[in-house]
Amino acid sequence: MAPGVLEQVLESFGPSRSTLEGASSSLKTRDDAGFIPFAGGLLLQSVDFFPPIVDDPYRFGQIAAANALSDIYAMGGAPLTAMNLVGFPKDLDLGVLQCILAGGMSKIEESGAQLCGGHSVEDAEPKYGLSVTGFVEQEKVARNLGARPGDALVLTKPVGFGILTTAVKRSLVTEDEIEDAIASATRLNRAAAEAMDGIGVSAATDVTGYGLAGHLSEVTRASGVGAVVRLGEVPLLDRAAELASSGCYPGGLKTNRAYLGDYVTLDGATEEQALPVFDPQTSGGLLVAVPQNNCQAYLAALEERGASGWTVGEIVRGEGIRVTS
Repeated sequence: MAPGVLEQVLESFGPSRSTLEGASSSLKTRDDAGFIPFAGGLLLQSVDFFPPIVDDPYRFGQIAAANALSDIYAMGGAPLTAMNLVGFPKDLDLGVLQCILAGGMSKIEESGAQLCGGHSVEDAEPKYGLSVTGFVEQEKVARNLGARPGDALVLTKPVGFGILTTAVKRSLVTEDEIEDAIASATRLNRAAAEAMDGIGVSAATDVTGYGLAGHLSEVTRASGVGAVVRLGEVPLLDRAAELASSGCYPGGLKTNRAYLGDYVTLDGATEEQALPVFDPQTSGGLLVAVPQNNCQAYLAALEERGASGWTVGEIVRGEGIRVTS
């Protein structure tokens, strides 16, 4: 759902009346997972599912599972259990469903989590995802809340996935031509989360449907700060900028831009150049706010684990997001 539509619905709900002391519904600060104090840490809970964004059912299963697991990693945690969520047409070959589930299982196993079951319904089109429970030690939790002026912003995957999958739908490119993008979407954010351990990060989130700018806005609003994004430092998937400039991008990109409005201002960059920062991602990377003195240590920790990181901006005083060239 579009961020503005979802926000309108959620505004009708007040604070959770849970009797569990210390529990959070994540509604106010837009954290990636709800949490409950448990055994000296926090029990994390999240859920995510969606229809296919690639044709290969196995890769779709991998991407959907990696995307669902990412919310736990964004909180600095490790997934413990997962449950499959499936919608499937009754007239579609069951072999397709088997491939989707096999792809999902491959990522659940890679994460170290245990599959505990699931739920399925008949649906007009396939849908797949996971409900995930994880755990994080209290001192290791990373939330949207906590970013401070001077923090560096580190992004751990390139953006542009929504642009490229839209190009596939429009037959402008083939899935083989965007293999690097698909491989990126199937990659777990486990290494990026583990690299945060001991670094002292201020805040973290993952970059998914609301795009880089949209998810950064959740961090800045929750933390009461502003941010600068240096467009020239934002990593892009191959051909994303070219395709976006030609008018090939998903409707969600325009929705994200409209929702953010004047909260995001451009300084030396054009609207066309800035399109990728509003692009909705699927199984995107982590966006981590880390004190400048610890930034190189985090980048080194990523490299040690075979992951990548790019310093794309910084947290500043004030409010709003300024995108520079």
